[in-house]
Amino acid sequence: MNNIHLRPYHPSDLNNIIHIFTEAVHQLGIKHYSPAQLSAWAPSKPDRQRWHDRLESMVVVVAEQGATIVGFIGYDDAGLVDLLFVHPAFTHRGIATMLMQAVERLALANGVSQLQTKASMVARPFFESRGFVVIAEETVTIRGENLRRFAMDKIIKPTQ
Repeated sequence: MNNIHLRPYHPSDLNNIIHIFTEAVHQLGIKHYSPAQLSAWAPSKPDRQRWHDRLESMVVVVAEQGATIVGFIGYDDAGLVDLLFVHPAFTHRGIATMLMQAVERLALANGVSQLQTKASMVARPFFESRGFVVIAEETVTIRGENLRRFAMDKIIKPTQ
């Protein structure tokens, strides 16, 4: 698939990860969230230390095309998929699916049989296409802005 390969996150990827997150939120979220909500979610001056700490607290898989990071996914030992973002220039190419399949394999190998996520309005259709079910609609307040999201989960099983 267009020479996309997956690898573990390295701390040297931090700037690229933040860039992909910011671009994805602002470019893909515009149909679902106001400019103020997008700025609260992905501020122009991100807290690099907070990002570093967050990424270090989970398993993060990076998708690359050549030497360019095009997407990433992060999940924790309890099966919470906390981050899944693809750069807007690389959407609809199966990258998010590749990342999710990798997490499902890793989770199963670690004895996790259920994944959860807190999906944005942008991400909900993708997660539903991967078998996740909405458990509850939620509102989260970020930097004074209320954003709608969905608690979702999925039972995962080894493929036959």
